[in-house]
Amino acid sequence: MKNTLDAFQGFIQGHMLDSDGLCRSFLCARTLAPWTHDDLQVYDLTDFFQNAPDKGGCLSYENSLMATGEWTCSQLARHAVTGDAEAMRVARQSARAILAVAEEGRHYMPGYLPKPFGGVAHCRDSHEISPDQYARSLLALQTWKPLAGSDAVAIDRLIVDAADFFIARKWRHAYRHRTILTAETHQHALGLFVPLCVLAGNIAGPRYHAQLKTFDHAIDLALDNDSLHNFNMLTLLIDGLHLALTAGHDDPRLGELIVRLWKRGAACVDETGRGFEHTDKPRVTSQATRLASLATIVDRYDRALEAPAMAIRILRHYRGLDQMRHYQPEDVATVRQHLQWLGHSIDDTSITGWLLAYWRLRAAGELI
Repeated sequence: MKNTLDAFQGFIQGHMLDSDGLCRSFLCARTLAPWTHDDLQVYDLTDFFQNAPDKGGCLSYENSLMATGEWTCSQLARHAVTGDAEAMRVARQSARAILAVAEEGRHYMPGYLPKPFGGVAHCRDSHEISPDQYARSLLALQTWKPLAGSDAVAIDRLIVDAADFFIARKWRHAYRHRTILTAETHQHALGLFVPLCVLAGNIAGPRYHAQLKTFDHAIDLALDNDSLHNFNMLTLLIDGLHLALTAGHDDPRLGELIVRLWKRGAACVDETGRGFEHTDKPRVTSQATRLASLATIVDRYDRALEAPAMAIRILRHYRGLDQMRHYQPEDVATVRQHLQWLGHSIDDTSITGWLLAYWRLRAAGELI
């Protein structure tokens, strides 16, 4: 496993990281470089980037904050295990890159954390947000905060500003300019909204904690939603709900939901550790590494699930860069045209998820 660890760590530092410390997303598998405008002509990306003239540039930062958040957490866990100063250096750089994006977002409104299309230098012009990017940024910054020194002030400011941003919108926002996202319609948003209220309340007072009642119905829906098994959504939910609980929230449903979500995800992993996107025609996906990153958390809520053992199987299965695709090339023809680029890209969060799983397992003594 050491060779895989070195290969993935090297790929992120050699190919994915930009000069500011943000992880680029969805590199072209053929070139191991960002997609170019010409490369993407065979795909229909209108649903993603509408009329953007530089779709390659947008794609390179589509998941950037989510991948950067996971990368930062992985390196903080690495530092906790090894004491490696280089791990802390890169974690600090990437955490500060997230704060830099937030600072650029303030040109629109405090608490606005844009998808950083064009990198830090141009992200103030981005008009798109998603709970996925917020949630992983929140986790990374909160994990880094005890070690952040004077940057802890900026972290607290962002948390409170982000809570105010969503309160002003009644916890709704436009997604890709066509869908109104709420915690009821997109339940993985609970992985952001719940911990955000808890953390903002801890910083700035109980009026933020009072917002938690807004999500009672959405939590009940998620508990009974057996179709909520997408690996990305499970990652955002389990990490986010655990963050809320460790920050002092006392809703017993959250622990129950964490266990149910893990069981749903585990049902999409076979005995070899290979993960499947659960559809009418299941497709192999490297996103199972995201589930593996949750194992040590889930183990705190139900040890009988033997979550670390499954995580280790997943890590042992996904050992090559070419496996790190949301869809495998042989399945591309079964996917709608506007998503086929996912099978021809290196999946950023599959790699960051693998590293986060590895170092969390090491920290818990499950790997040596």
